[in-house]
Amino acid sequence: MEDVYEKLRQKLDSLTKGYPKTENGSELSFLKKVFSPEDAEIFIKMKRGFHTSVEAAADLGLSVEETAQKLESMGNRGLLYFEHINGQKKYRIIPFIHGIWEFNVDRIEPADAINMGHYYANGYGKVLMDYSIPIARVVPIRRDVVKDDKLLAEDDIEAVIKKQTLIVATDCACRKVATFSKRHCSCTDELNICMMFGAAGQYSLDTGIGHPRVLTNEQALKILRRDDDVGYFIQLSHARTCGGFCSCSKCHCGFLMAAKIHHGTGFESWSNYKCTKDSESCIDCGKCADRCPPKAMTVSEKDEVVFDKDKCFGCGLCVTTCPTKSLILERKPDDQLMLPLDDHFFDSQDRMSVERAEIDRIRKAMAEKQ
Repeated sequence: MEDVYEKLRQKLDSLTKGYPKTENGSELSFLKKVFSPEDAEIFIKMKRGFHTSVEAAADLGLSVEETAQKLESMGNRGLLYFEHINGQKKYRIIPFIHGIWEFNVDRIEPADAINMGHYYANGYGKVLMDYSIPIARVVPIRRDVVKDDKLLAEDDIEAVIKKQTLIVATDCACRKVATFSKRHCSCTDELNICMMFGAAGQYSLDTGIGHPRVLTNEQALKILRRDDDVGYFIQLSHARTCGGFCSCSKCHCGFLMAAKIHHGTGFESWSNYKCTKDSESCIDCGKCADRCPPKAMTVSEKDEVVFDKDKCFGCGLCVTTCPTKSLILERKPDDQLMLPLDDHFFDSQDRMSVERAEIDRIRKAMAEKQ
């Protein structure tokens, strides 16, 4: 009989960007830690989408009462997500990222951090940055860093924050991993900075995952201004109804790590902006290079700033620190924009899995012809 955790991996591999198998089995380690065999069986049997306990009972082969108890337990342990929809509590399976890893931030230990590093290097980092639909997209830190006021409404993080009715900060899994490093990193001085809006925020409050705390709109805007000061870039959840944002550090962001593993970049479809540089007014002070997360700006042996536009992901951190105003973000042409097609984040995640399956089918067919 096939191992239940391998079946669980296969189920996760069918979601969003996938969850690939490796030779050393590093992908199973955290699953075995947080899922019991019974939890795994339930996750495997559940269909995609939101389901009440009554709807899920038939698929699981359990009574409604037993189903309700098990789904509630798994939801409270970050193995399923739930929302109250039209007066009913509904549950759904979730991918590993964003999902099981972040919702089990409280359980991440040093061994898990080391294992995840190996998994990133041996396959997971590549699939996270593969395909076109982003899990989260990088947006400009401020409106005024975009030329001619062409910031898209969907990418206006300050406007997004202002319209929220519930904002909840939770602990960041990437920074939690960084706390286990032998060398102290300043990004770990504050872990509780991942923002969740609306229903996602309510889920955090209901489960207590990641030490959730409710923020006012002004408190969230203050964090955004702090991000600009210290050089954290912003990633928004990829959906029309934004579910939250991350204040990401260039030193320990998991997606930035994945991008570096995958062809040295991988963020081309993750941002709608690119920096442009006025070389004549640039004084080669190097401040932009110090701030640039993907290292699109570097300082040469001649102490000249070199700009690799292909690596730029449009965060705008270089623009806000340039003393000569030699840098500005420009919006990409309309045919290169990546805008969310789905209202909700989990619908966008389902779209990612459909895209992945189709692209993998085409790649396989092409490989067979060669």
